[in-house]
Amino acid sequence: MEKINEVFFGEHGITSTSANHLANLAKELIAANEAKLKNLSFVTTKIDIVGSQSQQGKTVTQGVNEAFLQEIKKLLERISEYNAFCAWMREAIKAKEVELDRICSMTFTQWLRDNKIDIKSPDLEVYVDFSDIFEKLNIKERNEYYTLEAIASTIGRYIHKKGSISLARAQLQESIIKPYCATGAGKDTLIYSHCPSVDEAKVDEVFIDLQKWHRSVEQQLNQIRYSIKRKVTEEKIRLGNEKRLEREKFENQKKELMFQFNEWKVRENEKVSKLKIVIPEALQKTYDYLTSLEN
Repeated sequence: MEKINEVFFGEHGITSTSANHLANLAKELIAANEAKLKNLSFVTTKIDIVGSQSQQGKTVTQGVNEAFLQEIKKLLERISEYNAFCAWMREAIKAKEVELDRICSMTFTQWLRDNKIDIKSPDLEVYVDFSDIFEKLNIKERNEYYTLEAIASTIGRYIHKKGSISLARAQLQESIIKPYCATGAGKDTLIYSHCPSVDEAKVDEVFIDLQKWHRSVEQQLNQIRYSIKRKVTEEKIRLGNEKRLEREKFENQKKELMFQFNEWKVRENEKVSKLKIVIPEALQKTYDYLTSLEN
């Protein structure tokens, strides 16, 4: 309950229904007393017709006498007392309605915040990639990977179609097919003779051996990559299961808190509904008088 509203309520007092009824009764008494002062006049006015035999004339307005004059202050006091009583009861009733509205409009999120309860929905997304597993390799495993990668890159650079070893092998094959070639014309003609410096079969043997070496290194690299990718999948499955368990735990916790929240609403609504409106000491006399009119 808001601090400003606590002053109206206590263990002993009257219900909102009684307060409203007594306030209405006080309002009627206010109207009755105000009516006495509404056309107040201190002058008695008479009218006489010229030629009339009456010596006193006819009274048009009757001014109040001295006895009523002495009652004016008491009338104002009573009106003030009833107004004060009405003001207290109306504010108390309004405060109770405010508290009931506050409970009714209270959201689950606000209730959690007010009670300093922090629950967060877990993120179900799983973020795992090749680098996450690769960075967990030890020094030996990491160096092996870099070494194999360096060997594969080096061999590949020389034996691929435009690599120097591959081009030299193609040149050898060309020289066997065309051992001679000429450039220029007439006396400026130059004849080139191409003769293999090593046996073609041995060159092929070395080249094929380099290809096998390259395939072997690539195979080892792929095995490591596959192993890492498999671990990525396993880690995704593991984390996914953890996330689902966290989600289930969150949903169960939320369900329990929602149950507590609904119970709180019912309990608070009942508690506020039963609150008694206290009668200030200064208004006790007015209250007693108003209740006496009911008997």
